[in-house]
This record gives sequence, structure tokens and C-alpha cells, in this order.
Amino acid sequence: MRDDFCIFILSHNRAGNVATANCLDRYNYTGDWYIVIDDEDDIDLYTDEYGEETVIYLENEGALPETDRGDNFEKHDTPLYTRNQLWGLADDLGYDYFMMLDDDYTNFQYRFNQDLEYDPITTDDLDAYIEPAIEFVEQSGIDTLCMTQGGDFIGGSESQMAQQVQTKRKAMNTFLCATDRPFEFRGTMNDDVNTYVRAAQYGKLFLTANLMSIEQGSTQQNEGGITDLYKAEGTYMKSFYTILYAPSCTSLRELSGRSAERIHHSISWRNAVPKIVPESTKQEGG
Repeated sequence: MRDDFCIFILSHNRAGNVATANCLDRYNYTGDWYIVIDDEDDIDLYTDEYGEETVIYLENEGALPETDRGDNFEKHDTPLYTRNQLWGLADDLGYDYFMMLDDDYTNFQYRFNQDLEYDPITTDDLDAYIEPAIEFVEQSGIDTLCMTQGGDFIGGSESQMAQQVQTKRKAMNTFLCATDRPFEFRGTMNDDVNTYVRAAQYGKLFLTANLMSIEQGSTQQNEGGITDLYKAEGTYMKSFYTILYAPSCTSLRELSGRSAERIHHSISWRNAVPKIVPESTKQEGG
């Protein structure tokens, strides 16, 4: 793995249970990686398990005045403040590119084979995906590239995501970023969705490629992280943050999930992002 890249695993209240760290080892990732925690956590619990050289402690206090939470409630324990400090951290450590991951991933899986046919297989070489992904971000100039989630392929080979190798404008979970192209995460809850919708409105380009996907624990069932906040406030409030940031292109809808009906955000991409007018539409004389 190239030496100008690292992985940051954002963790909260899951010392001894950072599933993503185990995944990196299991899938033979050979590059640098760190667990990043904030000042609401107990650093000793993490360093005892993973070593002092692997755990990085960031203070939220310095990030608070510059963070757009989208509310005036009391401060909650969320990764929002840590996320926005990672570009500066990567620069301080001398990395040109980094990937921010959540701490609850259980699996990395290729969704297409070398012939670009839908053929899910668990990878044994995570480097083989990451290195070309860095090159794509480097050469294309996009702001971030993400992997899909297992839920994007509900329906298996019949799902829309399984029809061909493609990209989508959404961006969640596995943000591969260039250190010199920062963007701002927003909102106490639903920060990834708030960010990719709002940033897209002023020209940032966030993409998810469906070649690789991650599996992770259920949001409201895996203890630690921000599970307590989701349980306390529910998906209605979580989804409404995105409407506050982008009311012209987002709405609420009801989903029938694996456990129960729930409120979820819906995005109209026709109304969300700038359009490029093709040269063929230009008329003579201007």
C-alpha cells in the first residue's frame, strides 16, 4: 500500500469492539491505520487494546465553534466534530489521501468479478481495491469516493445496483478523501446525507461506486457509537435534519424495513444538483 495514504476508523464507546479494525487485518490491508476517538471517550480503554501508536485522541472543544450542527440543542456525542478535523490530522501526519471508516464494519465484499458481471465474493486483498480507488480520486478531481452498503443490493442480482458497474451521487460510510480537498460535515444526526446533498448543491462531486460494498451492524442495535441518540430521537428527527439543510429537494417517506415501518429521507436529484447543458444545444450567435 502506498505510503501517502492511511485509514482513520472513527470510534465511540466501543473499546475492545472495533469490528472494522479486525476487518482490515482479516482482508490483508497493509497500509497505515488509526482509531480516532474524541474527548468524550476513555483513551486508556482503547490503548490497552490496540496500542498507543494506533489510537489518536481529538478534542471536540476546538471544533465546536466551527461546526454546523443544524440545531440549538445541547451537544450530543456524535462523530460530527471528529470528522471535520480529519483533513487537518491527515496533513499533520503527512498523508495526501485518507479514508474515514465507521467502527462497525464486519465484511468487505466485491460485487462484480473481473468480467464486470455481478458475482459477490468476499475479498482477501483490500489493497487491490483501495489503490485504484485512490488513483481515481487523484486523477478525476472528485471530492470523495465511497463504497456501497449491503442494503444497496437488496434483491440480489435483480436489484438496480447489480445491473452494471456504476456510480451514484450518494456518499455514506467509507469516505476516501484528498487531504487538500476538504469539505464540511453538517448536522448532529444524518451528517453524511446532509453533507452529500448540501455539498452537491454548490458543485462538490461525491460518488459511490458499486464495485465494493461493506456490511455493518444495524444502526440501532449495535451498542456504542450513536445508538443511544438514534434510540432516543428515532428516524423521524434523524431524517428531518436533511430537510432543514435542503428543503428544495428532500422530503420524508415511510419505509417498510426488516423490523418495522419507519420514516426515512427521500432525495429528488433532479432538484438537488447543478446541471451541465450539452454543447449541442448552443445556438448560432450565442
